[in-house]
Amino acid sequence: MAATVTLVTASVAGVIVGTTALGRGTPEAVEATEAARQPNRGHAIVTAHRGSPGLAPEETVASYRQALSEGADVLEGDVQLTADGELVLVHDDTLERTTDVETVFPERAPWRVGQFTLAELKRLDAGSWFHPRFAGERVPTVAELLRTNRGKVGLTLELKAPENSEGVATKLARELKAAGLADGAVLRSGAYRVMVHSRDEGALKEFHRTAPKVQLAVLTGGRMLDDAELDRLADWTIGVFAHPRVTGAADVERAHSRGLRVISDPVDSPSQIEMASLQGYDWIVTNFPSTARRVTEGKKPFPHANGIVVDHVFPNPSGDDVQPETGEHVTLRNATRKPIDVSGYHLRDQATNLLRIGEGYVLRPGSLLRVYVGPGTNTGDAYYNGLTTGFLNNTGGDTVSVYDPRHKLLDSFSYIVP
Repeated sequence: MAATVTLVTASVAGVIVGTTALGRGTPEAVEATEAARQPNRGHAIVTAHRGSPGLAPEETVASYRQALSEGADVLEGDVQLTADGELVLVHDDTLERTTDVETVFPERAPWRVGQFTLAELKRLDAGSWFHPRFAGERVPTVAELLRTNRGKVGLTLELKAPENSEGVATKLARELKAAGLADGAVLRSGAYRVMVHSRDEGALKEFHRTAPKVQLAVLTGGRMLDDAELDRLADWTIGVFAHPRVTGAADVERAHSRGLRVISDPVDSPSQIEMASLQGYDWIVTNFPSTARRVTEGKKPFPHANGIVVDHVFPNPSGDDVQPETGEHVTLRNATRKPIDVSGYHLRDQATNLLRIGEGYVLRPGSLLRVYVGPGTNTGDAYYNGLTTGFLNNTGGDTVSVYDPRHKLLDSFSYIVP
């Protein structure tokens, strides 16, 4: 193992100190200047987590097109192998959350991605679960993502659960090389043409053997690593992941002092986007690229805001999370001086769990409406979704966003659980 690390260190370090190859010479790529090579360059790179999953079904072509339209600097996706060895983009190990696989292949439980051929995956609807207007979206291949992007922005691709996709690292490296995208170039935004990340260090080193110029990062996340781990990763990777709700500026500085970029776990609300920016994060990963772009540019975060805001989240009631009448809930507030009809509004968390508001709900000026996950008796200031399982995060925190019936984003609110 030590010999392998030495080999990787030498090659990747070469990328960090001088990425000059330009591949096909696209106008977006530039020779890496000293400013581009150094972390904390004065502005954060907006990275579209699974595309734009706050506004379109995650990891579909529609989601990536939406992210491009929102001005993302980087598109992020999770790479897995099908049963016939094709590279596809799916986050979960299984398909039931984001497709209609249970209907199309009811006898194939547990519906793992690697159980299905590409042709079978292309029979699945990967969009209707999110919103009817996305009916017919399909699980995309990596090749389809490359064609959608056409070199416009950077890519960061995760080797997702490589133990379930034997050979995925080498196959992805070969596909990127064949597409002319494995040269390690830095784009004008400061993003890499391609970065590859994973929780599996062995898979990253396997990838590196075939595509040694592509930048690598180990997917850590949460609290900043200790100094010994930062030193170890600085020998062969370019960055670490963390979340600004559990880091401070001093943690970011510790990573920067070792030449490491700091990449955020997904942050969606203006408050947490701003936290990441002020702490000095180099890459802001988000489910709402437009919101992140607007916050970092000092603009109003929600152009469609109408005064309905998330006032607070109550994720951890005493007793069962979905106990009748008093379970977990989100509270909306009308911050204007006029009544607003919130019938048909809905809320989503970062995992795209959904809460709805029924018909006939008008929120008066300055008033509150509690939207419950579980069952209860609907009243003028409370609406119950009647779900049987709680989903609000009561261990670390999350972000909840509210939309109008046209699916326009009105507000996002982050909460931190002590």
